[in-house]
Amino acid sequence: MCKRFIIFFVSMFFVNTLAFADVNVVIMTPKEGRYEKLGAELIKGTEIAVDDINNNGGLQGERINLISIDDPCDDTLSVSTAQMMAVNSSKDDKVSLVIGPYCSNSFEEIADIYAKAKIFQIIPTTMGVNNYKHSHKGLVKLVGSKERQGKDFYNFSQENYSDKMVAIIYDSNDRDIVDIAATIQAEFVKEKMSDRLKSFDYNRYKNADALTDAVIESGARLAYILGGSEKVTEAFRDLKEKNKNFVIFTNKYQLVDEYNEALGKIAEDSYMIALPSLTDNPSFTEELVKLRLLGIEPEGLSVYSYTAVKLWGDLVAKAKSFDYDKLAKELETSKFETTWGEVMFNNGAPQDDINYGIYKVRSDHVEKVY
Repeated sequence: MCKRFIIFFVSMFFVNTLAFADVNVVIMTPKEGRYEKLGAELIKGTEIAVDDINNNGGLQGERINLISIDDPCDDTLSVSTAQMMAVNSSKDDKVSLVIGPYCSNSFEEIADIYAKAKIFQIIPTTMGVNNYKHSHKGLVKLVGSKERQGKDFYNFSQENYSDKMVAIIYDSNDRDIVDIAATIQAEFVKEKMSDRLKSFDYNRYKNADALTDAVIESGARLAYILGGSEKVTEAFRDLKEKNKNFVIFTNKYQLVDEYNEALGKIAEDSYMIALPSLTDNPSFTEELVKLRLLGIEPEGLSVYSYTAVKLWGDLVAKAKSFDYDKLAKELETSKFETTWGEVMFNNGAPQDDINYGIYKVRSDHVEKVY
């Protein structure tokens, strides 16, 4: 399986670069499976940014060639893909920028591979705390760490539901979900409120009924449910059947369209946590008009991959070069206008993480409440 994947990748990359390349940019994100919809959002934002650059004369006289590669969210295949990109060193097939990967599989090893090959890398979404600490001068963590989610959930839940015991329901088989659960737990510990939080791993219970029985028996009346759509749906429905007033939070990035269809009306008045759409950010007004003219609504993750490409374009323009070292130096010394305002980066990370948005599910819309 791995050999077939590598042969396919080499063939695809060779054909694409011979047909198009001036400067190659790769977007690496899932194209199938549970994250397929999120991957499509990231690809769309990248495509629109690249088209906008090319339609306005390119960068430094060069046309941008965009290559989208499936992020398999698998340790072995993710590393193999990075290694194949790293060995391409001629002008025609060298990769100048990688946006992604989306999944955190073997992130440290992958980032090391790109750094040694002098391939600039931008992560357009938040990162797990451990990966966030990993640094190279050509690695940009565009919107900060998932630790911000823990702080925002803690603050909102304590401001609005301080009388309720909180449960975190998570899937220990999913690395990204474990990261989120850990950041929330750390926030409760830091604030000396660990006695107000209970943790429940799906994998310790024979079914959803046994899990939700344990949650109810613990005294929890508010839960943040993290996991795939099927597991979240089962736990959500069971909790509401056992206590219709149970307060439930979910994470947008673990869910798919079928989740809303499966839950229907009982999802009303629950909460969803996600990176903000930015439509209510005053500094985003001008960019919003521009994006809509280009055919992109600033919903979902499209705006973040769009911003990643634009940030790299600004770096190239300021440095007057695609050179890895020059771009890294410019990153550390300049301010950049992004879709959410002016940003400076320290060791590849923004000085201030972007706050997560908390949205309340209504019958016909989703309302931002935090």
